[in-house]
Amino acid sequence: MTIARLDLEVKMEEMKRVKAFALSIASEAGLNKRQPQDLHLIAEEAMSNIVNYSGATTMSMSTWQENNRLYVAFIDNGAPFDPTQYPSPNLNVPASERKIGGLGIYYIRTLTDSMEYRREDGKNILRISKLIR
Repeated sequence: MTIARLDLEVKMEEMKRVKAFALSIASEAGLNKRQPQDLHLIAEEAMSNIVNYSGATTMSMSTWQENNRLYVAFIDNGAPFDPTQYPSPNLNVPASERKIGGLGIYYIRTLTDSMEYRREDGKNILRISKLIR
């Protein structure tokens, strides 16, 4: 069942809309006390990566619930990029010695119950899910 969809231009000025959308979806889906913050951070990191690295001009967020899970799909028209194949950062190395980048993808990966990527019709589709607890 589709809950909502947000279409927007890819620019940092749209971040407030993405955050508000994520929080309203979390509330509507009945996520527990901690999960709305997780969804907010996931949406912020996904949007930030799309804005800063993809070259996309448009993106959308689609959400739906199924079998006690909340699904969110981030769809953009940018360059192909599969974040599921991006290596996790080595967190055992001090931040000053660590390679720049990858923490946002790491956060998305650790805050979700599943993360899937596909490329379809010239678009990146990143789908995450959260178990509703």
